[in-house]
Amino acid sequence: MMKNRIKNKIKKEQEERIEPETLQFAIAEIAAESWRYQLALGKVLKRMDVIEAERFSRQYGYFASKVNRAVASAGLTVLDLTGQGYNPGLPIQAMNLEEFDEDEALIITQTIEPVIMIDRRVIKTGVVMLGRA
Repeated sequence: MMKNRIKNKIKKEQEERIEPETLQFAIAEIAAESWRYQLALGKVLKRMDVIEAERFSRQYGYFASKVNRAVASAGLTVLDLTGQGYNPGLPIQAMNLEEFDEDEALIITQTIEPVIMIDRRVIKTGVVMLGRA
């Protein structure tokens, strides 16, 4: 009876096991959201008094360090392409590309969502805004 219970428990654990790639995608989503939250928090902190802003900044810094460690241990790279030249081969979606002529030199003026890669393979494309170079 006890043997069957142990076998059933092991079988159930094996069925519920999450594939490593699934975990990497989940961590990639958390990294992207943390990155976006950092941008929003930066705007809010500018409106707060200095002491309160420092407290929230330290709290976010601690959280970000935990996220960054998880991202690194999962083998992920988070890329902010702000300031780089634009070319159509980049793994990004340019939200305002239609505003420019094809022959114009463009730069990425704002990264809305970062590119996330693992082992030189893109697992999450970025979202950006462009401007004239």
